[in-house]
Amino acid sequence: MTELADDYRVTRSAAPVREQAVIQLRSLLTRRFQPGDRVTEAAVCELLGTSRTTVREALRQLETEALIEIVPGKGPTVAKVGESDVRDLYEIREVLESFAILLFIGRASEDEKARLAFAFSELEKAHAGGEAARVLDAKQVFYDLLFEGAHNNTISALSQRIYHQVARVRLASLSADRIRAGIGELRVVHQLMVAGSGQEAQEAYAVHMRNARYAAVEAVKRFS
Repeated sequence: MTELADDYRVTRSAAPVREQAVIQLRSLLTRRFQPGDRVTEAAVCELLGTSRTTVREALRQLETEALIEIVPGKGPTVAKVGESDVRDLYEIREVLESFAILLFIGRASEDEKARLAFAFSELEKAHAGGEAARVLDAKQVFYDLLFEGAHNNTISALSQRIYHQVARVRLASLSADRIRAGIGELRVVHQLMVAGSGQEAQEAYAVHMRNARYAAVEAVKRFS
């Protein structure tokens, strides 16, 4: 496991403990574990500060999301993602998120549009800070608001699942050059959305996804 200073302990809040544990465990798998690493209940209990029962439930949830796989004789391990998996996932991302862009333009309220614009400005600030993990977090906020304004829960649920499956690959693929280029590509997409140019925004997003897919595949090759 990579040693990081992040605190993943579950805290008291309105959200159920199990739901918090699932969210934190997803983050752990992205930032502290490597594909193929064994995920022990004891280690996760210590990191999350929760009971074994909660951890077991969270692990089962992540197994259904293809983030965890049960290896005979080894137990829960972080699922591996190959080149073909990445290509498949990014192709589906392009279809879903491109359609979400079109829906957002037609369905989002003025408040939702303003929140998306603010999220993009925060993404640019994260880029200025120079930390890839923070850029990834800021991008996820942007996408969350995109899906919210698209008002299609199915697209949101499917896209979130794909996001978590490729999160580690995305983090590894975010070189300084790719971060800068990717934000520039998204800036064009967002500007076209603001202008109400749906088809042009989708075409610009297709370019963004092709470039992101290439970077992700190259990152997987480095893992192999």
